[in-house]
Amino acid sequence: MRKKAQGLSMNTIIIAALALLVLVIVAVIFMVRLGIFRTEASRCENNGGICKEECSGEYERHMARYWCDNDGDGNPDEGPTVDGICCIST
Repeated sequence: MRKKAQGLSMNTIIIAALALLVLVIVAVIFMVRLGIFRTEASRCENNGGICKEECSGEYERHMARYWCDNDGDGNPDEGPTVDGICCIST
């Protein structure tokens, strides 16, 4: 007696492939948006500080974990004379 193997139908395979594609697209969108959020959350101005060359007066505390980009080129690693440092009020 021969038994026939039970297989997946073509519709099931196509639906599974489409579902996987949708999950990958949603994951990519989520990762991109999370990156944008992390970048904006690390900006000095978004955390109550100001970007200056030197912290003094009311804004005397230096916060190294927040970044500044005074010249607006998108690169916050050019040093305090170009980009400034994040100063938080005390």
